[in-house]
Amino acid sequence: MDNNKTVEEEFVKDVERERAKLGGKRPNVLVCGYTGCGKTSLIQAVCGDDLVLADAIGDAESTTTGFDEYASEHIRIWDSKGLEPGEGEQAFAAMLTGFLRERRMSPDVDSHVHLVWYAIQSPGARITDCDIRLLTQVLTNEHVIVVLAKADIARPEQIEAMRNVLAEAGIDPERIVATSDAKSGAIGCKELVALSHAMLPAAYQDSFLEAQRIDREAQESAVLAKRGKAAGIIAAATAAATGIGATPIPIADAALLIPVQTGMVAALAALYGLRQEALQHAVLPFVARVVGIYAASSLLKCFPFLGSAINAAVAGALTGALGWFTHDRFEAMALAKVRGEKLPGMNFDLEAFRQYYAAFKTDKQ
Repeated sequence: MDNNKTVEEEFVKDVERERAKLGGKRPNVLVCGYTGCGKTSLIQAVCGDDLVLADAIGDAESTTTGFDEYASEHIRIWDSKGLEPGEGEQAFAAMLTGFLRERRMSPDVDSHVHLVWYAIQSPGARITDCDIRLLTQVLTNEHVIVVLAKADIARPEQIEAMRNVLAEAGIDPERIVATSDAKSGAIGCKELVALSHAMLPAAYQDSFLEAQRIDREAQESAVLAKRGKAAGIIAAATAAATGIGATPIPIADAALLIPVQTGMVAALAALYGLRQEALQHAVLPFVARVVGIYAASSLLKCFPFLGSAINAAVAGALTGALGWFTHDRFEAMALAKVRGEKLPGMNFDLEAFRQYYAAFKTDKQ
């Protein structure tokens, strides 16, 4: 049997299990409003043209029927058929009500609508009775943002007047955002992203930040903020390894540490959102190299001072050092992805790892 192959297969399963535990779930966003108000352009401005192609955007006319779906691994957006003035309003309200009811009745919360962007065209400076009915009687949950679209071609007093009408109808002024499309500088889109992130249920926030393309700083901050969780993962694995070495284990049995260490690496890979391509081409060869070191001859060659057995302190230091060595590379990969840069490699640099080991051991003394 190819033991490395078995370990790699288990590692991939571990990553999926850890990803499920982290709860990094894909949010569902519903975008609705009158025909020509800029719904699809808004989606493209926030999520980029890799999610919404340019030919999906119409020129003041509806390009959707029912609910068009734009989806990636990080987000799913339903773009509603445009609301038509006059006799179409009642039919639209019925369609929207039915769609929301169907989603709410699903026992799977991952298929619910988690956030609504209700778009209104700013240049018209008009809030209709239908807008108010939809916002106060149909879209009554707490996860609704009113987007005053095409704000770049509206006068400030028009936008202010619309805000006042909405506020008088009971709409929270803090949930009203004026925006423009990408061609006009994506005015207000960073504010929309920040508000959307804050209003989404916690389990869907990380994935939303990865999906949006307008605020790179927010994405970078989200990556850097994961260090605290990473420290917890590494500390737990270090404690488990220390327990294994409490009764010194022979060098020949060093592989007893492999499940703890590969589980730790899998948890870090899930935390930093490493997907299939990165796992296959970078992480799995790295894991195979780590596993190979735990053959008795390789381990002693790398760490000749170990002698014949591994005690608790050494087991903990080997695991903690591997954790931070791995973490720093995963963090660099996640930041490179955000910046659109080439992903750095995951080569197991033995000399660098020895430095991590020495630093970790010194820190614990």
